[in-house]
Amino acid sequence: MIASKTWREIRWMGLVYLLILELLLIPAVLLWPDIYGDLQRSGLLKKVDYDLIRSITEGITNRNEEIAWVNWAALQLFFKGVNLAGLACAVLVGTGLFARERESMTLEFLLARPVSRGRILWQKAWPSALVVVVPVFLANWSAIWWARSIDQDLDFWPLTLCCIHSSLFCLMFLAFTTFVSVLCRVQGHVAFWVGGIAILQMGVYLIPRLRRYSVFRLSDFDWYGPMLAGNLGPERMFDLVHHAGNTSWVVLATAAFYAAAWHALRRLEP
Repeated sequence: MIASKTWREIRWMGLVYLLILELLLIPAVLLWPDIYGDLQRSGLLKKVDYDLIRSITEGITNRNEEIAWVNWAALQLFFKGVNLAGLACAVLVGTGLFARERESMTLEFLLARPVSRGRILWQKAWPSALVVVVPVFLANWSAIWWARSIDQDLDFWPLTLCCIHSSLFCLMFLAFTTFVSVLCRVQGHVAFWVGGIAILQMGVYLIPRLRRYSVFRLSDFDWYGPMLAGNLGPERMFDLVHHAGNTSWVVLATAAFYAAAWHALRRLEP
């Protein structure tokens, strides 16, 4: 019952989120031939002495159009698309999971139900996770079809690996937002704290010498580019010993935030 109620509350958000991902994706794909020509004729970006911009520029202006296309797709579909719309959806969905129950005066009734608080958390978490994750796969798989209309290819398996990592990154933000939602009594306060921390992290990411300390370093262009090109497989995604293992760090952080939300909910007084 809790899961079905949660699903009814957020299902339309999932559809809108899917539509937004598609609207971000379609023009980025279809306009690629013209954009690539413009990039080849212009040397403006190549003069920018900033490591983040330089890395992206070198990828999308490569003389080999196949290489440039893959980097462009990684930039638009994941570094921009999912990191922008996906995180926004995760925060919006997670914000109201428990804070809304307080505001609507239903939290006491919810906690009085003859089910454990861990089960209450799970019944709210998995429909929310579906709303955040499924559109990532559906939208980006559709890019394979759109790419064919401009005579370009996107390999299914590398694209799926990118979807796995990016959706897990969104789930990390969902778990964190859920934790804050348990702690706060007003949805606006949840949005304030989560949004403030996200903005701070993004600001740190844009400072070259501090970028390594930003959580967005786990989901940036330098990760998705090689992955979509087929040069970064599951062994490097999850290996924390010999490789960066960014995906494992994301999974561990998600589990930690979920555990923190469970612990906070156990101690919660209506």
